[in-house]
Amino acid sequence: MEPESKPSAIADADLAAAHSGGCFKANDDLKHFASIEILPTQVIQAPPLSELFAEGTEIYLPLLRGDDLNLSVTAAKKVQSECMVAIPHLAARSIPDASQLDEWLHELSEAGCNRLMLIAGDPLSHQGPYSDTLDVLSSGLLEKHGFIHLGVAAHPDGHLHASEADVRSALEMKKAYAREKDVHMWLVTQFVFDMTNFANWLDAWEEAFDFLPIHVGLAGPSSLASLMRYAARCGVATSVKMMLTNRNSRRLMSSWNPDDQLEELYELCGNHVSRRLKGLHLFPFGGLERAARWL
Repeated sequence: MEPESKPSAIADADLAAAHSGGCFKANDDLKHFASIEILPTQVIQAPPLSELFAEGTEIYLPLLRGDDLNLSVTAAKKVQSECMVAIPHLAARSIPDASQLDEWLHELSEAGCNRLMLIAGDPLSHQGPYSDTLDVLSSGLLEKHGFIHLGVAAHPDGHLHASEADVRSALEMKKAYAREKDVHMWLVTQFVFDMTNFANWLDAWEEAFDFLPIHVGLAGPSSLASLMRYAARCGVATSVKMMLTNRNSRRLMSSWNPDDQLEELYELCGNHVSRRLKGLHLFPFGGLERAARWL
């Protein structure tokens, strides 16, 4: 359908602008290239997304453990039909077998998708032939179905299930795949709270990042209770507690807003912003409407 062809053209133009090396001069510049993560069930049940987000917005579609793969196909069709860009998550360990992955990628491609977010997934959900994203890359199925834009996960606070040496080795292999297959690849971080730690991570990994741009994960506006609940699930609760403890009483309210974090990002990581950091990736723990208002 015609509406499904628009998002790719819009997003490709924005993508080129975002990665052209131009310097960001204000917080709104990173916001301009912001993406957001929404569960497929939320997308399906929500009113038109165009009422909340701008045309061309990248919508990442993660699946929960046990979710049917078809949920992300249905959600992707809705996203694409509204002139936005669907980026389904592919959790390697949750794929039962190669034939199902093949069929799922075919259906996503038919829906107008050519982007994916690759993650290994929960070790407890491992049920098929793919142990990690490298197994998926080597399967040949991504290039078969035309997925030429690939996001991969980055963990500034450390990986829960892998050593730093293993993470560095895996990153080198992913970069080699991107070069060989002429794939556009980028990094998306887990949601970041400790900006000093994040700045140190950027410096320590600068050489390893090489040509990969980074999209910085931030928790969207929410209650502190929701923030802590999601932080505990993702293994970054300690960082959140330290951040909240270090904030003055004016900031310690019942709700969370990432404005101060964005300011700290520019203060501490300014030398990386113009050449490495290319956008924000928002986790809308407080709901889609609050996230949309903030963006």
